Amino acid sequence: MNSADIHIPGYTIHTAIGHGGMASVYLATQESLNRKVAVKVLRNTSEPEVAERFINEARFIAGLNSPHVITIYDISTLENGDCYIAMEFAGGGDLAETAARPSDSIAILRLVRQVAEGLAVVHENEIIHRDVKPSNILFRDDGTAVLTDFGVAKDVAADSDLTQSGLSLGSPSYSSPEQAQCLPIDGTTDIYSLGVVLLELLLGYNPFRGDSHTSTALNHIQLPPPRLPPEIDFLSPLLNRMLAKLPGERYQSCRELLEEIDRLLASEAHISCAEVPPPDRRRQTSSRRAKLIPTALATGGILAAAYFGFFYKTETEREIERLLTQAQASMQSGRYLAPEDNNARDFYRKVLQLDSTNLEAMLGLKTAEQKQLDAYLAQGTRALQKGRLRLPEEDNALHYFRQALALDADNTRARTGISQIIAEYIRLARAEMDESDYEDAHRYVHSGLGIAPDNEALLSLSTRLEEEKARAEQLARMREVRRETPRKPKENPPTVRTYIRNVLDKVRTTLTGDR
Repeated sequence: MNSADIHIPGYTIHTAIGHGGMASVYLATQESLNRKVAVKVLRNTSEPEVAERFINEARFIAGLNSPHVITIYDISTLENGDCYIAMEFAGGGDLAETAARPSDSIAILRLVRQVAEGLAVVHENEIIHRDVKPSNILFRDDGTAVLTDFGVAKDVAADSDLTQSGLSLGSPSYSSPEQAQCLPIDGTTDIYSLGVVLLELLLGYNPFRGDSHTSTALNHIQLPPPRLPPEIDFLSPLLNRMLAKLPGERYQSCRELLEEIDRLLASEAHISCAEVPPPDRRRQTSSRRAKLIPTALATGGILAAAYFGFFYKTETEREIERLLTQAQASMQSGRYLAPEDNNARDFYRKVLQLDSTNLEAMLGLKTAEQKQLDAYLAQGTRALQKGRLRLPEEDNALHYFRQALALDADNTRARTGISQIIAEYIRLARAEMDESDYEDAHRYVHSGLGIAPDNEALLSLSTRLEEEKARAEQLARMREVRRETPRKPKENPPTVRTYIRNVLDKVRTTLTGDR
């Protein structure tokens, strides 16, 4: 979708400035106030959960009041059903752009402080951002940092999550260990993600980023933060606590984090001096390295001998490696849970039987089940659209949605799909009743009750059908009785002549009697 394809009343669209997985962002002018805005448009989607999440993004942000959170101006829906959000246009780019990155540790710390201040307001409004990363940190023209893109934010006060159950939302390279494992989260997950951003800015790269989603998740779960260079080692305590693997070991609020950052910034003069070691310290370092060389050479033989022992694999380790390779091949081929004994889930389970703490198998098992769940939901939706409600066997909407519920008993999409099947049976039954085809109507009602025996609408239709059936049987009996009862022969009505004769006879009899 380019700028020429979209028209929003009250806005002049200039150009597209960004595209995401489900939305596009355009630079526009809000005509009523003649100001530049960014308009985020949700592209065509048939998923109601996506539209709900998009609308909630605007509601979340609009309820916040912080100079470091993007400002929302408007939210509405276009004639074609697409939703859009009009928000503040931050003209300074985002933190992912090389030109926008600060260059020294103090500037980096001040930047992180601004983001933490915005997150503090977010958390105090019982919202978790869940996707803190450089591309979601924008800059105004005056250099102020603002947090944006709350598309996967979660309202912790709500009873239901906006995401599919068991699905890890967020960007893998910045996700907390609990996000990577699809575990419950709180505000400390945003503190962890901000810690990854801080570490990346200091080092110039993200040490947790792997060559795949799984390897990146594993790195977040098990890799400790790398040692910082000596000139910025004063930030290690701050980073180590932000990047603690367990949520309870991190700063428990952004206000607590801000206090620590302010303490570090207050000693800026000391920090600035510490960033460049004095000449005598550098000489001491060189002398120390020179003394270590003979020691390193002396231990070389030990290290070489240890090499072979370290990299030697036991039979169990080789079997785990083989099973993981088969699991990955099954995932790539779409064999998530079937066929039996040749699917990713079975291979990952076998790995866990050999090593119950194998993180790759634990994550792979969840991923395989999630992918199969997504496949069941997609197949169920297609079958429902084509009218395959309960037949053919094992290729119908009810079958697929029930399979999805077997993997995730609380899955909203699967439960909604089954409700749509029941609603379709109700519609079909009523249509047949309107045509007085009670036999087919009863068949549809019976099928619906087989899924939902307590459905009030189906029970009401069943009662009506029984009444109609009883009434029809009564009418049939009455017709049968009429056919079986013998009819009396009808007497021919008297003719006029006969009638006059009878009258005259009566008169004559009367006169004779008088005499």
